[in-house]
Amino acid sequence: MQQAIMDRVFIKPDVAKKGAIIMEEAESGTKAGIVKSVGERVKSVKAGDHVIFYDWADLPAMDGLIAVRENDLLGVLTDD
Repeated sequence: MQQAIMDRVFIKPDVAKKGAIIMEEAESGTKAGIVKSVGERVKSVKAGDHVIFYDWADLPAMDGLIAVRENDLLGVLTDD
């Protein structure tokens, strides 16, 4: 397992998406995924949260994960 540090968040990007979500993301310039690990300075999200973030903000990490700074997260998606 990889552990994010400082203000970084490791995210597993969503792969299986419905067409409307893909179109909405393409228009808005955002991506979504599940948080796998957070650095010690991250306060707004936790592992397991489904988040959206700017599509230009991600850096490749290992094992299909990407690294994003907490400031580049746009929000947490909920079931409501």
